[in-house]
Amino acid sequence: MKTCRLPDLDRFPRHLGRAIGREWRQRRGAPLALAQDQADPREAEANAWLRDLTRFMPRDALPLGACEMELVEFAKQRAFEADQLLSRGANIEQLERYCARYGVEPPAGKTDAGRAKRVACSLWWRRALRRANARRSEHLSIQLGLVHRRHGLYASHDAIARRREQKRRNRGLLEALAAINELGQEYTLQQLADLSTSNPIIRRAELMVRIAGFEHIAVGLDYAGEFITVTAPSRFHPLHAKSSARNAKYCGATPIDTRDYLQAVWSRITAAMARIGIKPFGFRVAEPHHDGTPHMHALLFMAQDKVKAFRAIVARYAVREDRQELGLTYALTKAEAMEAARGLRANGAKGKLADIAAKIGNEADFWANPPRWVWKGIKARVAFEAIDWKRGTAAGYIAKYIAKNVDGAKHNGDSVGVDFEALDHAGVAGPDDGASKDQAAATDATVTAVRVDAWASHWGIRQFQQIGGPPVGVWRELRRWDYQAADAEDVLMHAAIAADTGNWGRFVHLMGGHEAKRAEMPLTTARDSLPAENRYGEPGQKRVFGVVEVASGQLAQTRVHEWQIGRKADGVEGSAASPWTRVNNSTFLPVPPLSEPKPEWLFSEADRVLVESQDDDSDLLTAEQLAARREYEAHQRYLRMFPEFVHEWAQRGIAAHQLAAERQREASRERVRMQKINRRLAANLGMTHSQGLEALNAIRAQALGTDKPRRRQTRPRDERWSAGGPGIAVSQQLAQATTRARQWIHNAGRA
Repeated sequence: MKTCRLPDLDRFPRHLGRAIGREWRQRRGAPLALAQDQADPREAEANAWLRDLTRFMPRDALPLGACEMELVEFAKQRAFEADQLLSRGANIEQLERYCARYGVEPPAGKTDAGRAKRVACSLWWRRALRRANARRSEHLSIQLGLVHRRHGLYASHDAIARRREQKRRNRGLLEALAAINELGQEYTLQQLADLSTSNPIIRRAELMVRIAGFEHIAVGLDYAGEFITVTAPSRFHPLHAKSSARNAKYCGATPIDTRDYLQAVWSRITAAMARIGIKPFGFRVAEPHHDGTPHMHALLFMAQDKVKAFRAIVARYAVREDRQELGLTYALTKAEAMEAARGLRANGAKGKLADIAAKIGNEADFWANPPRWVWKGIKARVAFEAIDWKRGTAAGYIAKYIAKNVDGAKHNGDSVGVDFEALDHAGVAGPDDGASKDQAAATDATVTAVRVDAWASHWGIRQFQQIGGPPVGVWRELRRWDYQAADAEDVLMHAAIAADTGNWGRFVHLMGGHEAKRAEMPLTTARDSLPAENRYGEPGQKRVFGVVEVASGQLAQTRVHEWQIGRKADGVEGSAASPWTRVNNSTFLPVPPLSEPKPEWLFSEADRVLVESQDDDSDLLTAEQLAARREYEAHQRYLRMFPEFVHEWAQRGIAAHQLAAERQREASRERVRMQKINRRLAANLGMTHSQGLEALNAIRAQALGTDKPRRRQTRPRDERWSAGGPGIAVSQQLAQATTRARQWIHNAGRA
């Protein structure tokens, strides 16, 4: 039977290629007993699926299994070709088609000229190719069932390695670059980054401070707290939650599609609440299901008389799509209800048209006074939990979700516990089970937080969003300000004190309350009058340098130093001539372009950190695999140092591998031939196999001139060979056996 083998499968990584093969064999199944001229329909269906899969990527796109060096070279070629197209007068539509040809989304920019310059920039191509290949590979892993709690929780193993490599590469770059101000103070960019919210400890602490501040406001106003969970319909989920089996309703959606769906649902909810005057405040958290599908949690505070209407609005829009799978059969609008009623009348239904439409119902009437049974029926899509202030703080309800999506740790560094999403509900180890400790280690929140971070990075998921209240940018800027040197007793001073002491509730009160609009707040950030241009000639974002009080015009300058960025100067040769870039003291500092490449033996220590910062996954490899990788890296370094010997080295390497393979085959053939000869000699001497090997070993020992023959360690022999020990009888038997063996070999040679 003919099988489907397409050369395009070579463009996929090895682990995805194996998964594709398993999926194809599963779809094909066992061959059917058909007539000679009749094709197997299941194999034709499997081949069609395989052809559709190979069209998953454009023909000219970079292969998913390409390494970083291949990606960089591919980006340079595409940028060069785009620059040639621009020189020939190509317009923006032609450049968009050029990007689509290689499977990359066209760039977004403020002007067409800026977009065109991006297409002609190799750095833009690098970022676009990394993002496109990472998301294609992860989407394919999800479709092939490689992302779930029993295999790759939240994200595939390949995504975890890719994210770890990216973070290590970025850290190496930040440690190799330094910033120096006009006072001569010098810090590495990594030291500055560790002082910002990019540090997970600071990020988690700031989020919890803001949540606790909102809770303090809610308690003071006697507000109610609501904790809600909103999930996408079944068609967005590739696998079932409990069994991790394939979901027949899955439509092939990516986590980005699910994210967009949830954002659209939340936009409808906030618009409906604004129409009736409900203004909640709190936080929204996005996190993944075990198969990478996003869902949403929210901790919101509102007036107690608004809770009923709030729940009805959230449930109405959360279950609108695919509501039939929840047992809800009402029409969306009154017009649709009347149309359905006419259809029932045409099929023989009795009664007035308005009465039939009323029985069908519509969305607005249903959720104006929802029945009590509906809240239990829609828990699979949306769930509500009222905050019980007697049981604990509201921050405690969401603390674990915050920690799980940051670093999985508490304020003291200890783990928050088990990630319940990671538990295998089909077979959870019991307390007396030996595997329970291993499972507890694998499902600990500090371990799964790494996978959540990789998931959010690959799919561009915004994990946390503040709802209501003042912007956090003013809060962060005031924490920079040395307010102790000021004497004024005004809003600016009190807000700075609240920010410095971590009193978010007091800060919200000073900014006008949780319901204040941005235009009505007394404080705002002070920015440069003219924005700086980016590398593509477009106006960038205006840089922040302080906080200003709107009413009085008083300025708190929070960024007082001028910084320059360049190579780290400590112990680096040629650091005096290193390029420096002038910037303000922002934590997000621009990185200058790298210099021209130079031979490896001329690298400084900082340059070596940049080059060797790639993660080699050594903790996941065996000793043999690690040795092979080190040998390969040594060969690559040799090629970079002596490029003129590349061809000669490659030819010698190929010849050496061929010679080694031929010698191994010859040794195998010789070993098989000697085994056959040994069996024939033993049978001719009338001995068992073990006895014959002992005799032959003795003959070989005498021929080599050794005193003691090598004895084979086997089970106890019969009395003829073992009872007497090294006595005279054994020596006589050995001599007789040697003589008989020599005679047999002599006769065999004459024959």
